[in-house]
Amino acid sequence: MKQLKNWAKTTFCSPKDIVYPTSEEEILNLVKICNENHTPIKVVGAKHSYNDIFCADKGGINVSLKKFHAIEHIDHVQHSVTVQAGIRIPSLIKQLKKNNLSLKNLGTNIFDNIAGACSTGYHGSGMDYGIFVSDVLEFRLITPSGEKKTIKNSDAEFDIYAVGLGVLGIITHITLQCEPYFKLEVTEKKMSLEMIESQFDTLLKENDHFKFIWIPHTTDFMIWLGNRTDKPVSSSFKKWMTYGFTGVIINNFFHEFLLFFASFKRSLVPSINRLMSKLLLPKEGESAQSVYPSHWAFFLPHVLKQDVVEYAFKIEETFDVFRQLIEMIHTTGMRVDTPIEVRFVKKDTFWMSPTQGEDVCFIGTKIHFPYGREPEYFRYFSEVDRILLKHSGRPHWGKQFRITTEDFKKNYKKWDDFWHFVDQEDPNGLFQNAFSKRVRGQ
Repeated sequence: MKQLKNWAKTTFCSPKDIVYPTSEEEILNLVKICNENHTPIKVVGAKHSYNDIFCADKGGINVSLKKFHAIEHIDHVQHSVTVQAGIRIPSLIKQLKKNNLSLKNLGTNIFDNIAGACSTGYHGSGMDYGIFVSDVLEFRLITPSGEKKTIKNSDAEFDIYAVGLGVLGIITHITLQCEPYFKLEVTEKKMSLEMIESQFDTLLKENDHFKFIWIPHTTDFMIWLGNRTDKPVSSSFKKWMTYGFTGVIINNFFHEFLLFFASFKRSLVPSINRLMSKLLLPKEGESAQSVYPSHWAFFLPHVLKQDVVEYAFKIEETFDVFRQLIEMIHTTGMRVDTPIEVRFVKKDTFWMSPTQGEDVCFIGTKIHFPYGREPEYFRYFSEVDRILLKHSGRPHWGKQFRITTEDFKKNYKKWDDFWHFVDQEDPNGLFQNAFSKRVRGQ
């Protein structure tokens, strides 16, 4: 038995074997063999999911595509790229830059596997941008029956396969729409919640990318704006200060050191939050501006281990939901040691997408594990679940949630249709696992 654990060490599983194919034919033959032997099979990517979505079912095997990661074609006219599905975002960024191309939009974590990012609804922020899979032009995959299949974004079935949760086969190739290489001017500024609300429509419409954060147990809010620019890139020293000193040393290592003491005495959290706010956020009345290549602008270093919950809901309810979260933290006395991040994403038509049918606000919150110590936090996450479910919230598929099948059915119009399609395509249940059975209520 081999053991797999995710990056945050919140999930462990022990597949019978882990296989590393190097070609599409190997993947095809592997699926056929698993069919013949009724062996469960599941693809594992960069293991950045916080739940067990990537774990093979009991007695099954995991397939890692880390050795199947080449760029196969770059179209300089259409600004598109075709890649093998095992490629991770940093490798793709590096190759795109050499060809004067950029990915349109990214989240703060840029270390995900491309196929996994598509299958779980990975996203950034900006009302002109959907989830990451919105930029996919074409998938090629091996179906559960062991056949090659190509799905274009113009095909009706694309809505089913776009956010496939890994249950519709193994994606082997992805063609992504990119854009010419661009830089972003980033503006960070403290702003009260009331001011953010009063300027909300303008902030959404007049910026390519917009999000905001709140530091719990303080009155400190900060907006983050990213806009395409032709201005020169900020100096290497400023980049090192932003990502090396402030991002890694202060926000990760120093923060982890402080939170170690708070793991014994949670009442220290508010004081630590106030200190971190002073160290990391711009001063009152000032704004911090910088210009970086787009991928650096989106990126936020994550070293400190954590667990995360994130929900999407109607954008019109942003401030109602956010104030309920603030009130819940204040009234329960729970200690939240990280910023709560609020992002905005364009709607789509994908059956299992958290953004299906409506423009959404994503609210994400997390709890840190300093030096492996885990404070009690499930009560906090459960309270977040409770509030978001009142607003028809849909959880991010790669993060934590404790909601029922009935909740999913209420909030996903195509829920039953999707699983009916899955059962038709995979009658032997090869790609089912504990995660999929749990959300289905089986």
